[in-house]
Amino acid sequence: MSITLYHADSCPYCVRTRLVLDGKGVEWESVDVDLRNKPPWLREMNPRNRVPVIRHGDLVLTESEALDEYIEELYPDPPMMPPDPAGRAWVRILMRRFEDVSDPYYAVRRGEPGAVEELAAQLSWLQELLSATPYIAGPTYSLADPGYWPWIARLPRMGVSLDDFPAVSAWCRLLEQRPEYAAELSLLA
Repeated sequence: MSITLYHADSCPYCVRTRLVLDGKGVEWESVDVDLRNKPPWLREMNPRNRVPVIRHGDLVLTESEALDEYIEELYPDPPMMPPDPAGRAWVRILMRRFEDVSDPYYAVRRGEPGAVEELAAQLSWLQELLSATPYIAGPTYSLADPGYWPWIARLPRMGVSLDDFPAVSAWCRLLEQRPEYAAELSLLA
């Protein structure tokens, strides 16, 4: 039973799930969705009318965070969650906290007043976290890394420099050595 991913190249939430699928070496079928002209069947699959969506047999799942955990449970090797309950809880906490980064990210894109400063504050928090460890959730790669990277990697294209955040920049360079990240970088250009 194969996995079909309904996605858009430009959507960072879709990037998350592609990074997890590709990082685990899972073969999947691709259905590209035009976000400017969404097909009616997308709303039937996801009442929120958003991508990514996974169809796995008769099962249809939505929301990138849930999709990534589903993939992790189906394909536990290589592991993208720590082996201990506290470590897994920390990854989940970080994934919930991601909205603290994404909210000002989208506010910057919309040109809202104060958004750049709020995003800088969140990047400072991420800088502090990554100054102590190579990956967001600790010493090993986890679902938190693809959970944040698609937005951080887009910041320079939005005119937001990472120069003041050397640990964040180092983390990006570390991830971009992985083949699945290198493939996604080509889509950003």
